[in-house]
Amino acid sequence: MNQAGRLLFTKDAALAAKFGNEALLLSDSLHYTNGKVWATRNLALVENTKGNLDQQMQLTITALKMAEKQGDLTMLSVLNNDVGNIFTEQNSPRDALVYLKRSLHIKQQLRQQKEIAKSLNNIGSAYIALKMPDSAMYFLEKAEKIKLSHHDLRGLAYTYENMGIIAMMLRQYTEALRYHQLSATYYKSTDNLPGLTKASLNLAEVQTLLGDLRSAEKNLAAAREINQKLGNVKNEMTYYKVRYRLDSARKDYAAALLNYKQFSERNIDFFNVEKRRQINRSQEKYESQKKQRENVLLKKEQQMHLATIQQQRVLVLSAAALFLALLMITVMVYRLYKRQQELYLEINNKNREVSMQNRIILEQNATLENLNQVKDKIFSVISHDLRSPLAILEGLLFLLKDDKIDPQQFRYYTDELWRDVKNTAYMMDNMLQWASNQMKGIGVKADDFDVTLLLNQEFELLQTLARQKDVKLEHHLNTSMMVYADPDMIRLVLRNLINNAIKFTPGGGEVIITARIDKDLAEITVRDNGNGIPTENQHRIFSNIYYSTTGTQNEKGCGLGLHLSKDFVERNKGRIWFHSTPGSGSSFYFTLPLSDDQDASTRGYTVVLQDHPVSGVSVLRN
Repeated sequence: MNQAGRLLFTKDAALAAKFGNEALLLSDSLHYTNGKVWATRNLALVENTKGNLDQQMQLTITALKMAEKQGDLTMLSVLNNDVGNIFTEQNSPRDALVYLKRSLHIKQQLRQQKEIAKSLNNIGSAYIALKMPDSAMYFLEKAEKIKLSHHDLRGLAYTYENMGIIAMMLRQYTEALRYHQLSATYYKSTDNLPGLTKASLNLAEVQTLLGDLRSAEKNLAAAREINQKLGNVKNEMTYYKVRYRLDSARKDYAAALLNYKQFSERNIDFFNVEKRRQINRSQEKYESQKKQRENVLLKKEQQMHLATIQQQRVLVLSAAALFLALLMITVMVYRLYKRQQELYLEINNKNREVSMQNRIILEQNATLENLNQVKDKIFSVISHDLRSPLAILEGLLFLLKDDKIDPQQFRYYTDELWRDVKNTAYMMDNMLQWASNQMKGIGVKADDFDVTLLLNQEFELLQTLARQKDVKLEHHLNTSMMVYADPDMIRLVLRNLINNAIKFTPGGGEVIITARIDKDLAEITVRDNGNGIPTENQHRIFSNIYYSTTGTQNEKGCGLGLHLSKDFVERNKGRIWFHSTPGSGSSFYFTLPLSDDQDASTRGYTVVLQDHPVSGVSVLRN
């Protein structure tokens, strides 16, 4: 029954579960531990087909504990491999690698080539989750070689699926299509329904990217039909993600929006489940360590009690035999009692020290987690957002250096290149300010300054950015407005808000900056008539979720500007908010406290645009 269940779980999960439960009952009645281990493992695999990873983990850990008592290396290698796979699916690839490499080591001792290939494939999956395609491909190619030599079609399906995912990560879509077609063929030949579902989804995604929309639609329909039988939530989420991309490629944006909402709802639910799982895992680990410490202390206390009882018995016997030594024995008992009190006091002190150390460890863990997020964000921005403009600049300079492009042609690209580099500089400035703020905090250096003068100092560069997009940029701050705040922080706030308005305003639009005085506050407004912010995304603008989209000319950002602006305004005792209508534009407002000498330093400014005599670029003069 165990062998039948192992073969059936990818074809008929319900029948495999029936065999697993019957095998478990029979093994239990016979006190046959090996049978209980394999039956429990088969029931765990059935839960995997449904996407119930928590139940699969519980059953697999139960089987692993029984196998450890048996000392069976074969069972240990298989179950350690299963635990590693579950951690990979739960987005914990570093935990997965510990179990997968332990499994590989055991299988290499046993010289089980087919099983070694499985572990190599699964290690490759973990490295894919860690976004390390080179390391992943190294292990997958080794797995492929072994599986081809043993004609392991079932195993090759998994390996080619992983190779296809790596090819998609590297944007090698034609190569990805070939791997996913091989994977689908082998999954189908081995009646692996969960694998065939994933293969159909992968094919639909890569065919959408290649423009083969008819084939993508066919594979999506096949995936949905199979998954309706399996009931796998993760596959359902992936289905809606690929479906909205397919509808977008067809320019059926209404259907794409509906499918994106379906994907988003399931993605949020899946994310919440993952977070709860990680929190529960941390709590269980902490409780386990706490119980271990308590058990050690209780054992020491019990040993002390036993020692005291033993000594008291000796004293009673000695008192009966040696009445004349009663005074000496009394003194000894008193000393033992005092010693026992001292030991109790010492144990209490140790408990307090352990509690304090636990608190310190938790605080250090929180600090390390925060620093790790800062590191991940910095690497993400460097790897995704800074490489593109630098690569373009490198390519143009290479062509110019090798005389493959003349200076006149090079000048044709300079405006767009300058804009990309300037946007990248702004992005880098935001990232450095945010990283510094996260790691050590930034002190507010408040002073009296003229916000109109500060805006004029930034306006020339921003005017050039706007002019390149054919966006009208103007401000109506015609008089001095003295405020009390940190000028460097407010400079970054103004730059971010105006740059964002330009970024999301198409050619022919306009961005207007106005200001007014409300009691003891200065209120500054940056208004545009651009695309506006989608209603479903407005709650993310000032949240801790770093939200970033591309501009009307595919300008990129790192999602830190508005979050940093809110932090800086509030640090300067101000408030920031916005109103946005999709398709009609957005208005961002923020307030700053007025300076005490606001009335005494009033003066006017005039904004004049003048063409530079050499470059032809309009410049700003006060």
